[in-house]
Amino acid sequence: MASTSARDASLAMGDAKDCGATTQQADEVEASPGGPLNVDGDAEKEVLDPVLVRFARSLGKGVADDLRGRAPHYADDWREVVRDRGRALTRIVAASVYIFLASAIPAIAFGEQLKNETKGKMTLYQTLLSTGMCGVIQSLAGGQPLLIVGVAEPIVIIYHFMDEYCTRTGTDFTAWAAWTCVWATIFLVLMAVTNICNGIKWFTRFCGETFGMLIAVLFLQQAITGLVSEWDTGFFGDFFVPKYWRTLNGTFGLLLALLYIWSSYTLSQARSWRLGVSWFRAICADYGFAIMLAAISGLSFALKINPAVPQRLEVLPLTESVWLTEGIYTIRYMAGVGVGQIFAAIIPGFVISVLFYFDHSVSSQLAQQKDFRVKRPSAYHYDLLLLAMMTLLCGLLGIPPVNGVLPQAPLHTKALCAKVRVPRVESTGSMSGVSGGVESTGSSASKRFIVYENRVSNFVQATLCLVLFGVAEYILKFIPTSLVWAFFAFMALESLPGNQFWARVKFVISDPKRREGWESVDYLSVLIFTAIQAVCLLGIWAITVWSGLFGISFPLFIMALVPLRQFLLPKVLRPDFLEVLDADETVEFPTDPTEPDVLHGGMESGFHL
Repeated sequence: MASTSARDASLAMGDAKDCGATTQQADEVEASPGGPLNVDGDAEKEVLDPVLVRFARSLGKGVADDLRGRAPHYADDWREVVRDRGRALTRIVAASVYIFLASAIPAIAFGEQLKNETKGKMTLYQTLLSTGMCGVIQSLAGGQPLLIVGVAEPIVIIYHFMDEYCTRTGTDFTAWAAWTCVWATIFLVLMAVTNICNGIKWFTRFCGETFGMLIAVLFLQQAITGLVSEWDTGFFGDFFVPKYWRTLNGTFGLLLALLYIWSSYTLSQARSWRLGVSWFRAICADYGFAIMLAAISGLSFALKINPAVPQRLEVLPLTESVWLTEGIYTIRYMAGVGVGQIFAAIIPGFVISVLFYFDHSVSSQLAQQKDFRVKRPSAYHYDLLLLAMMTLLCGLLGIPPVNGVLPQAPLHTKALCAKVRVPRVESTGSMSGVSGGVESTGSSASKRFIVYENRVSNFVQATLCLVLFGVAEYILKFIPTSLVWAFFAFMALESLPGNQFWARVKFVISDPKRREGWESVDYLSVLIFTAIQAVCLLGIWAITVWSGLFGISFPLFIMALVPLRQFLLPKVLRPDFLEVLDADETVEFPTDPTEPDVLHGGMESGFHL
């Protein structure tokens, strides 16, 4: 009994001590600033602080990693020209000329389109200068030297909407466009330092090919609109043309356009010809579109009845161009833009930044896709930061901004590919895992693809664009405008081969007895996937063309394809079917082992978007 009482007393004293300690802790909490809620606040702070710290530490990490990855290869990018005993130099020179033509001719076409869309406020001088100047910067300071930059169709469309807005509000277009580029620069810098390029992994073929088909449709639309305008113009340069001459101009221009489209497309298929030697077929396939532009421009002078027919590009002397007389003074005019209009420029600035993020990243991605077997690291974050600086520079100089362009970027890499013979080793016997062999040459030697990763080809093609900028008044004035519109149609047609969206459209509407391919996916799944993609394409095209100033937002709808593909389509189609339908595209190289590779090893001609 006594021991039990002592034990109970001891437990009672312990409970009293615990109770006292608890009461003391409660009093301390209540006496502390903020009362008992401060405990939850501290807990929340402890949770948030690591997140904020990690975010702060990650700022600029992608850019820094890109610089660390590319810096050791910078000198090698220039020394690549002396590789393989001069073979690399031959390939790089050929690629430089090819990409110059593939960049300059679209720049001229976009310049003529931009002239019409902005009512002469910007011309081909600005597009050539922008393409050449920024190309030099990309080749010298860019992270990925294979990436080709230039003025693209989407920015021409956006500048059209911006000009319409400035016309309605009475705002100076060039100055407001400069403020737009300032805002776009800010957004692009934020994207670069916050590592948003990590999201490139979500850019699948569904998004890229829908965007490519949109550009193809817009190219075709521009070609039709331009050719129709050949009947409408009453003044061609300094000549007044009566109605009957306008009819002749439109008819003759249409004939020239059709001849150019047919001949250029035919030459682009020259690699499959049985006529001629391989080097001749390669020249026809790779340079046919430029050769026919020069040839048909010369043919157009056969009609000598009226010097104003056919209508030709109106290229003023450089000293009289709108850029040297007005555009170069853009910084001075920026101060005259009202505060309200400066903040209104945030909207197109954000749209341009979204467009550039998508287009620039996809172009860089395609320029270094796995099939090219590029050895040196990528630089998505740093290149986006450099693009921000180039956008600011273009805006302040009164010229349209550039971004990575399709198809020139992947075509540049293809042009630098080479097929190298690797001697095949034949076994002569083995013992205990040790084998011997002799090298076999000739027809038994295997081939492998390599790519000459360099900065010289990009630098040369951009420099040639600057040279063309200086001599444009002496050369480009001989080109009929109908050939410019025909070139848009040629680009649209050449963008279709290799596009799986287009292939599936043909598959869906083909005769069931003659369908080939897609054995692993049933017809209904192919139909649903293609129908969804077609609805997206038509919807974005309708917004771009028919929604007025709201059409400037079309890049936002292009970006909306990414979450649509990642979250909605898996609920509509079986995941395994979706993986097949949206698998990574494989680049097709020439498969004829008997055809030597003279100019561009494995390079496909044409404009594949």
